[in-house]
Amino acid sequence: MTAPLLDVIELSKRFTLRDGRQLQAVDGVSLNVKKGQTLGVVGESGCGKSTLGRLILRLLEPSSGAVRFMGHDITLLSGTQLREVRKHLQVIFQDPQAALDPRMTVGRLIEEPLVIHRMGSAQQRATEVSRLLETVGLPAEAAKRYPHEFSGGQRQRICIARALALQPQLIVADEPVSALDVSVQSQVLNLLGDLQRARGLSYVFISHNLAVVKYLSDTVAVMYLGRVVEMGAAAEVFGNPRHPYTQALLAAIPEPAPPAGCVRRTAEAVPLLGELPSPDNLPGGCRFHTRCPQAMERCKTAAPQPVQLGTAARVHWVECHLWA
Repeated sequence: MTAPLLDVIELSKRFTLRDGRQLQAVDGVSLNVKKGQTLGVVGESGCGKSTLGRLILRLLEPSSGAVRFMGHDITLLSGTQLREVRKHLQVIFQDPQAALDPRMTVGRLIEEPLVIHRMGSAQQRATEVSRLLETVGLPAEAAKRYPHEFSGGQRQRICIARALALQPQLIVADEPVSALDVSVQSQVLNLLGDLQRARGLSYVFISHNLAVVKYLSDTVAVMYLGRVVEMGAAAEVFGNPRHPYTQALLAAIPEPAPPAGCVRRTAEAVPLLGELPSPDNLPGGCRFHTRCPQAMERCKTAAPQPVQLGTAARVHWVECHLWA
């Protein structure tokens, strides 16, 4: 079997608070992404999705674990080696307005990665900037304008063009459409899909919107309080969710009203009890037991181990005592 492009192994991140307490943002996460595929990471706000994305990019230093990208553990690299790997590993942030320097023209913003990595002459870079703008559906003349002159969707296209400048292998997209109007979201999602097919890109797509993740992803990882509690092929996770948390998330997706005369089929809602615990005061045993409608006595004291439910070719595993 072909080695994965990205292999995350038991990755953890702890933050020390001012009073000395430890906040466990990411705890022992393992996953992988193959070339040309998309891994969707979903979960509630505060579950550790964005922290995981930043650890993969090494924008944050992990407390433990490894991130192997193109065969290299990037947590061990520094200097020239890390710079070389980062050419192939790029990011699209959630807020395009905050991600773009308002004092720089669009052309300079897109050219900046090429300048940093000393790629091409000034004329070659200008030609590449024009090509990248046209690739994301913007005119070449946009290079002379400033970010504030564009709409939110156009600014996100500029961010995508900048991420493509170094011809990366993997892009971490952290909530890339959540700040956009619904009509614009579909345009950006279609653009990401077209770019993936044309360039063989791989994505780690972070979102709390399950409908978006279902549309784009080959594999889905569901996070809760720093742990991946269920992961598998998108068709398996969405079609046959096993973890009570995943079931609750899917049941909460609003569905459009069916045409007259059609029978509406919906998943039975699974109510979540209580409030989301704080990451600096995690419950013992299974972290979800304080809100789980199917919690058992042992859920309060024993942390569940991963249980594989799928096959080697169609992996689907879950951390839940119900399937032990």
